Amino acid sequence: MRASLVGIGAMLCVLVTASLAADDRPDFSGVWESEAWSTEGWPLEPPFTAAGRAAQQDWEANPDDDPSLRCYIPLGRIISAPMPHEVLQQEDRMTFLYEYEHQVRRVFMDGRGHPDSYPTLMGHSIGHWDGDTLVVETVGMEPGLFRPQGFPYTGDLKLTERYTLTDGGARMIAEFIIDDPEYYAETWSVRKSYRRTDGEIKDYECIVRPHLAPE
Repeated sequence: MRASLVGIGAMLCVLVTASLAADDRPDFSGVWESEAWSTEGWPLEPPFTAAGRAAQQDWEANPDDDPSLRCYIPLGRIISAPMPHEVLQQEDRMTFLYEYEHQVRRVFMDGRGHPDSYPTLMGHSIGHWDGDTLVVETVGMEPGLFRPQGFPYTGDLKLTERYTLTDGGARMIAEFIIDDPEYYAETWSVRKSYRRTDGEIKDYECIVRPHLAPE
């Protein structure tokens, strides 16, 4: 009996400790807006492979082929845009609501892995805590472009994001780590800063360019 009580006590201690750890997590909830325009923090020349260089040159020769001009907005393009986004924080999930094209992204924090599934615009995101830093890994994205200036990526892209709060939670630093060996010779990263705002996510109307509209 005593051994059983000791075991129960130990279990309760673990549960309480886990609960306290969850409660002590930084609070990313709220609306965040970029502190700079979309070009800041991005390199003029990322480390292209020969295939990546060819894909970039193909975009430069055919800029009207940019899918975003047809209101087809992938995750890579969203993270470079200066539009605000909202974070809804739960213990087992973080939900990102983007003003850009009203995209919704779910980051699963329950320890699951990535499924063997078809690619999507947002891909599949899982997250974990590294101390007070939120780490998100996303795979399974359809090929797209990071920038209005190109910077293509393939369906094999692994995007890792590291989010850290500063200034008492008033600011957020994000590091986007890009690993796409077909188009980039080495892993490279971009840092952006956001400020917490009392504003709200607004309606977004994407208008297809008239000369690009389907006949």
